[in-house]
Amino acid sequence: MEEINLQIEKITGQASERASCGVFSARVSFGDGTIGTLVSCILVKGAGSGDGATVVKDIFDLANKKLEGAQTGSLEALKQASESSREFTSSKNLDASFSLTLFYKNASYISRSGDKVKVWVFANSNSQELSFGHGSGHLKNGQIILIATEKFLSSFDISDILKEEGVNLEEIVDGLATEISAKDDQGEIGAALVLVKESESAEAGVAADDEKEEEISEETSTAVDDGEGTQELDTSHEIAPPDAAIVESHIAASDTEKSQPGALASLSKFKNPIFAPGIFVKNKITNINIASFKNRKTVVVLGAVALLILAGSALFSLKGGADREKINEFRGYLDSASAKYEEGFALIDLNREKARGIFIEADGEIKKALGIKPEDEEARALEAKIAAKLKETESLASVDFSTISEVNGSLVSLSKGDDSLVGVTESALYVIDVGGETTAEFDGKSGTRDSAVYDNNVFVFDGKSVWRIDLVGGAGEEIFGGHEAQDISVFLGNVYLLGSDQIYKYVPVEGGYAESANYLNEKEKFSTSSKFTIDGSIWVTNGSNVFKYLRGDKQDFTISGLLDAAGEFGEIYTDNNIDNVYVIDKTNSAMLVVGKDGVYKKAYQSADFGKASGLVVDEETGKFYIAGGNKVLVADL
Repeated sequence: MEEINLQIEKITGQASERASCGVFSARVSFGDGTIGTLVSCILVKGAGSGDGATVVKDIFDLANKKLEGAQTGSLEALKQASESSREFTSSKNLDASFSLTLFYKNASYISRSGDKVKVWVFANSNSQELSFGHGSGHLKNGQIILIATEKFLSSFDISDILKEEGVNLEEIVDGLATEISAKDDQGEIGAALVLVKESESAEAGVAADDEKEEEISEETSTAVDDGEGTQELDTSHEIAPPDAAIVESHIAASDTEKSQPGALASLSKFKNPIFAPGIFVKNKITNINIASFKNRKTVVVLGAVALLILAGSALFSLKGGADREKINEFRGYLDSASAKYEEGFALIDLNREKARGIFIEADGEIKKALGIKPEDEEARALEAKIAAKLKETESLASVDFSTISEVNGSLVSLSKGDDSLVGVTESALYVIDVGGETTAEFDGKSGTRDSAVYDNNVFVFDGKSVWRIDLVGGAGEEIFGGHEAQDISVFLGNVYLLGSDQIYKYVPVEGGYAESANYLNEKEKFSTSSKFTIDGSIWVTNGSNVFKYLRGDKQDFTISGLLDAAGEFGEIYTDNNIDNVYVIDKTNSAMLVVGKDGVYKKAYQSADFGKASGLVVDEETGKFYIAGGNKVLVADL
């Protein structure tokens, strides 16, 4: 069987002060581009509920990371990963047992440490415990690999069920979840059930051989490397019930039920067999002898009762499935956050900036996990560890500004021209060389609120109209009456005005500009301090947020990695030639550097940011400029 699919079902009890168990799975990418799946069951005793849950995850993450560094999937690679985890547990004096199983191509590789986690293989009606330390074997369609703690095996006998054809692992796990939740001491209980399935492409080739397979008595064997060579293991032995006395049936079976083979007989070993509702109810209804009833009314009543049982069982199954799906989703986010944390931790001394980016990704994953289970101790502990690393890697710089120009009056905006800066007051325009010399001064428009520069023209908004003033000769003209707005920007000749709930777009046409069009497909309530900038997308500050719009639609954009609460955002700058968005936090007197992917990178602090009325950034020269009062200030990035 060249191609396989795996159905992996995991279940664990609640960690206790005495013991913690973790069951994990993860995709592993190898150096040669191939991918495998790592499944592990880990038991740690005596570490406490909170620390124990973290430790079992650390053991898995260490093994997973070690495998990620291997060139390809192999038993040797798994043994090295197992050894790393074993050394970790030894260094911390932990009483730990674990089993690592790597599913790679059409084989499974197993490495075990300690004696409290067992591995069983079920194929057809046969079963075999794999008791070696390290080994491998070929996978066969329909095989079930059970990786479980001793406590699980002594509490639940599911061997008969796993030998049945067409077994439903989801129903088994749903039933077990309720059984486990009723136990006082769950810390040592954990198991992974892995069903091997052929992929669709492989199934097509199997159909032609069905008749031959019926004539062949298939034997299941597993190749094992026990350190002294490879041997064939016969898997025809039955699994012994670990402790049947512990799991008693609460259903008194009739003679008919006792004589029936299959699922019902097996499920009766559960304390509550209704967790396999389809099988249980079907068998119970079969035992109803219709002839024993004297009238149809009784039959109708019993039929209604049966339907109610079926409906109740179905609802229970649906709820159990939904709960299990949520738990799996939670574990997926938690596993991802933990893996990213370990990756960032390993990089922090080599590449601090890259490590911070990975910690930010981990922070996003742990927030998703806590969105599902807000009070989970393991998730909260990991969140605190990630937050500490984000704080440790945060880049915060003080700024020493120098003045490059002073003008008459208070500046309301600062823009970038072709080779200069343009500062605008309520009634004048100043063209300022980046060296600090004012090269030109023009009359502006009284009451100017804001301005933008495009193609050697300054576009000025005075609250009523938009004017265009030529930076060469100083001539000005009104180009259209505007909406009530608080900021103006020009991109590719189109003029945009930022209103209180809409962005208005004016497109140049022959002889002037067309009537305004609403840019936003849905209105948005902007704050009175909102500002915007355009690089193809439109970026708008709004309170402590930055909104991103593309073709009128609001995009999924949030600033990640910013631990301290942001204040009121004001001026914002970017263009299509730079990689970042620069945002002034007026409340905290800071300028934030945010990647266009939302990753917070750095902050600059200065009291001058609190009164900034304009911002220009030149990444190419490593300088940035702000307007404050009647001054234009410059500092290094």
